[in-house]
Amino acid sequence: MKKSIIPVIAVLVVLVLITAGGWGFYRHIVRDMQTGEIDSGEKYLYHYVLIADNISSPLWQAIYESAKKEATEHNAYLEYVGGDMVSEYTTKDYLEIGIASKVNGIIVEPNGDPEVERLINKASANNIPVVTVMEDASNTKRKSFIGVNSFQLGQEYGEIICRTMTENTKKILVLINGDIEDPSKNLTFSQIKSEIKEKSPYGSQVEIEALRINSGNTFESEEAIRDVFLDSQAIPDILVCLDEIDTKCAYQALIDYNKVGQMDIIGYYPTQSFLNAISRGTTSAAFELDTEQVGRYSVEALQEYREMGYVSEYFSVDLELITKENVADYMEE
Repeated sequence: MKKSIIPVIAVLVVLVLITAGGWGFYRHIVRDMQTGEIDSGEKYLYHYVLIADNISSPLWQAIYESAKKEATEHNAYLEYVGGDMVSEYTTKDYLEIGIASKVNGIIVEPNGDPEVERLINKASANNIPVVTVMEDASNTKRKSFIGVNSFQLGQEYGEIICRTMTENTKKILVLINGDIEDPSKNLTFSQIKSEIKEKSPYGSQVEIEALRINSGNTFESEEAIRDVFLDSQAIPDILVCLDEIDTKCAYQALIDYNKVGQMDIIGYYPTQSFLNAISRGTTSAAFELDTEQVGRYSVEALQEYREMGYVSEYFSVDLELITKENVADYMEE
């Protein structure tokens, strides 16, 4: 009987140690955020935190560098945290930490989680202004949204899809990051459909579908896209990607499953290999977000709110179309 209890006790001890370790790390992060001080000893007037699900991606690295530069000019320290760090903490956890640390402002990419939206409201109630970037949470008390509005995004994608379609185009699949029922996602998808049906001579013959993907997770994106390529009935003539992870995974699948020439991909924030594909005519186009504007506007919105007590609800960011005609300019960069 005693022997059977020993393994149970051992498991309980391990769980206690893990919990204690996790809580210790949580308190360590909170303590670090509360200092508002860099290792060099330099003190700042404001302490902001940038939270994103995929912080190691080139897109978010570029946004962070721009935001950090702008923050420094306003005597503010910008902390960068998110889901790709060694810890298991999520966007929700980092919002909790930011609120507990009493930071002076939060820049966050919402992921549709109701808890994230609740915490945005909680931050506001604690006099911590929050601005959303890339994805919006319009039903919360966030102070401003920095990005491309859903209607414009759908319109831009719809126009290039119309230019890409031919009389042989029968099926278009749009990869949606998040909940398709989300009003902003639904508006983008609806506008894409509207543009195609109204402006393409082939609009009446094409089937347009949406597929939800959790693009905050590269593995889930790869798995969902792989399933599309493996299902002969699901393979579209044009695959539309609305974020960088899906674009990268879709292009890799195009190569892996030898579908070059059979499927076209319209991407977002392309990698160098995707730009090469555009140059060769393997893929048609991609959109690139002005990350410098995203980072700069994010900090400007926080500063404006702190100094004036109000700020514009929406900062529009430029969206640039990359095609074979201008791809060389981006490859040089």
